[in-house]
Formats: sequence, structure tokens, C-alpha cells
Amino acid sequence: MKKKIGLALGSGAARGICHFGVIRALEEQNIRPDVICGTSVGALVGAAYVTGHLSALEDWFCEQTSRKMLSHLDINLFATGGIADGEKFIHFLKTKYGDYKIEDLPIPFAAITCDMSSGKEVWLTEGSIWDAVRASGAYPGLLSPVRRENQWLLDGGIVNPVPVSVCRALGATHVIGVNLNHDILSPKEQKDKEKSGLLNLDNTVLGKVRDRLKQSLTDRFSFNPKPKEYAPGILDVISCTVNIMQDRITRSRLAGDPADVIFNPRLSHIGFLETEKAIDIIEEGKKCVLRNAEQLAHLHDDD
Repeated sequence: MKKKIGLALGSGAARGICHFGVIRALEEQNIRPDVICGTSVGALVGAAYVTGHLSALEDWFCEQTSRKMLSHLDINLFATGGIADGEKFIHFLKTKYGDYKIEDLPIPFAAITCDMSSGKEVWLTEGSIWDAVRASGAYPGLLSPVRRENQWLLDGGIVNPVPVSVCRALGATHVIGVNLNHDILSPKEQKDKEKSGLLNLDNTVLGKVRDRLKQSLTDRFSFNPKPKEYAPGILDVISCTVNIMQDRITRSRLAGDPADVIFNPRLSHIGFLETEKAIDIIEEGKKCVLRNAEQLAHLHDDD
């Protein structure tokens, strides 16, 4: 029986940029996926691969800063269901790379998302691939949920952060999983982030609004606020909550349906939107494959 290799690309915000490096390193090992399934940022990178735009999107990410990334998310503090709707970014993808129907692509693909009402896992295998990516990445509190037929869809990381099971369902006989959450709760890295402010996303947008309100109250009522020191902001709380949840879910899902090969990039030091380190993140993806190359030996030969 000929092996059919599936690639399960996990969720993890800016850490997901390492998927580019993983795919490049796999290609150097003469391993190319026959099936790709992705969750959140994994769906984005997977979509770029199956549509032939992997290199272009990789180059684009290498040019981005956190501020530039936020500018693509059309921030709106009065938006419903999140502080951004993400349609600006999806329009950019469709305009720059063209739109594609998933069912017409040469490689089976699925983007994983979650039904907000039932909590059930939803696999998007038809329709616009970029719309599927948008639904898969509807990060709670940040990006508003996506309406699709009679469902409101949220980020797939809520239910299946590393979609090994979906690859198998689409016909993969052997699955390579990329888990971006294995060390995300590292205490030392967490403390370092707090000191450097990498987690405090509110410094970029919400923090400005907060500071203006504080200054207005200070000027109006003539009181002096306490000296500013690190404290979790709104997005810090949201991202940490989702990280904890994804860590637990990932452990559970992989224990019940383990991948044949699992890569665990060392990226706990990377902040939520810290795309400034894209080159280093991609390099870690490559290094992770090389560190664990022995896992790939059985994928080269057919049974």
C-alpha cells in the first residue's frame, strides 16, 4: 500500500510562521504532503501551500511588524464579537493571490473551526479557501466569529489545535503533526515576556485608548494615578487563557490520536503577534525538523 502523507499544521499565532520552515525542511528530505489540514495560522500557511503561494506569503511575513499586522486586522473597538473583523486581511489575500475553491485544488485540504453554538468541530473542505482560513482563525475576543450558513464559527484551536484526526479522515495513512503549544506555558519564558512587554499587546492599540482616558480623567479631576508597572492587559488575558486551553486540549487530542511524526518547535519566547522575528521563527521550524529527522526515516519507503 502506497503511503499517503498528511501534514497537520497547528495553531499558535505568530509562532505559526515556523510552518514555513517545517515545510521547507520536509521538502529537503524529499517529503511532500498528499493531504494538508490546518488550524488557525496553520490553515493560513496550509492554504498558501496548496494554492502555490507559499514562498510569496513567507516573504510577506518576513516584512511584517506587530504594528503592520494590526493594521491588516482593521481594528474597531465597537465591532461585534471581537475588536477586529479581519475582512481587510482576507480581501488582501484574495486580491494579491487570487481566490480558490478548496474542492478544486489538487491537494486535499481542510481548515478546522468551531461551531460557537454547539462547540462542535467543523471541517471546511469546500468553498473559498481564504474564507475558510478566516473562519479557522477567528481568535476569541480579537477577531469576530464568522457566519457560515446557519453557524457562527470560531478559531479551530478551541477544539483541535493540531488536526491529526482530520488528516486521517481525508485519507492520510501517515501523519506529521506540528505542535506549537507544547512549551507555551513555560514559567521562565512567561516572566521574560512580562518584563519585556512582549505579551502586553494593549500597548499597541487598546493601551493608547486606555492611556488617553486616564489622561483625560487626570486633567479633569486633578488626581495622580499610581506609577505604571506591568499588569496584564485585555489581550494578554485573552491570549493566555486561550494558550492554557489549547495546551490542555492539544495534550488530550494527541494522546488519543497521536501523529506518526510530531514536531515541537521551541517557540515559547515568541509573543502573540511578534512577527518581527519571522526569520528566526522560520529557522526554528527548519531546525526542529533536522533535530528530529530520524522520525522521518519510515516515511521514505513504501510498504
